[in-house]
Formats: sequence, structure tokens, C-alpha cells
Amino acid sequence: MTKAADIESRARKITTVIFDVDGVLTDGSVIVDASGGEIKRFNVQDGTGIKYLERAGVRVVLISGRDSRAVDARAGELGIEDVYQGYKDKVDAYGELKKLRGLGDGEIAYVGDDLPDIPVMRLAGLAVAVRNARPEVKSIAHVVTEAAGGFGAAREFAEWLLKSTGKWEAIWSRYAPGGGAGA
Repeated sequence: MTKAADIESRARKITTVIFDVDGVLTDGSVIVDASGGEIKRFNVQDGTGIKYLERAGVRVVLISGRDSRAVDARAGELGIEDVYQGYKDKVDAYGELKKLRGLGDGEIAYVGDDLPDIPVMRLAGLAVAVRNARPEVKSIAHVVTEAAGGFGAAREFAEWLLKSTGKWEAIWSRYAPGGGAGA
């Protein structure tokens, strides 16, 4: 089996996508205001890609090594139920998720950018790195996005996965000429 065929085979089994937050859904910057509050910048197109995954029946999960109210707020806006924050060892969160949702490794895609993501990427059925990921992360990824984290990488991966699994047409048809109205 060619590498491309192997990746497509892995993609067809995915029911759940886990996104790291800092460096994947954000550009990795953290802005701290004068009162010590944290501000994060999220990409709207990434959010739309997440909604497309959910609309297609793919569960979206966030795992972060840090705790942030901004992440809770963004997850709430997007309807993401499974949010694991403050996990320095992300394998612990991954194990909790698998047990809670009855998932096998082959059903999970993990999108990461930095060294703490590697242990989970090695377990997941499909490992994805964003363009600006550390070289060590890219070296174990099955897929590397062209977009950088915080700049459309989540949207790019969402579309790739939906196209690879034959679910994109149902999303696109709502917006295509003659398609249904509304997002």
C-alpha cells in the first residue's frame, strides 16, 4: 500500500478529531492584560471548519496543557463538549476521552504542533502537524498542513478530512449554485 493510500485508509476510520489549542487553533501567542487576564486570538475560518466537522458527525475535542477561560469561551461558541485543559501529560486526557466515548486509537485524529503533542500523535490513528510545528512533530505526522496554526490550519485539515471521507459534498452542496441556503 502506498503512503497516500495508507493515509486515506486511516482518514476513513476517523470519527473524532482532537485539536491542541496553543499553536494549532491559535498562533501560539498569549496576550496578558494589565490585570493578568489572558487573551487569545482564534481564526474564524478554523471555527467554521470545526462546525463543518461537527455537521458531518465528527466529534471535535480540545486538549491543552494550559488552563484558559478564553478556551472555554471559544469551545462554548463552537459547541465543543469535550475540553481537557491543564493536562501537562496529554496522554492522560486522551485516555480519559477514549474511555468516556468508547473510542479506539484508529478512530482518532490528533492535530498538534509541539513536543508535548508527540505522545498522543503516536497513539492516534491519524497524526497531523500544522505547517509551523516543530520539526520533530512534523517527522511523525501522517499529514502536514500548508497553513500555519492559528491561520487556517484547522479549517484546511477539516476540509481535507471531509473530502477524504466523502462527506464534503454534503457540506458544499448547501452553498453551491442551486444548493440550500444558510450555514
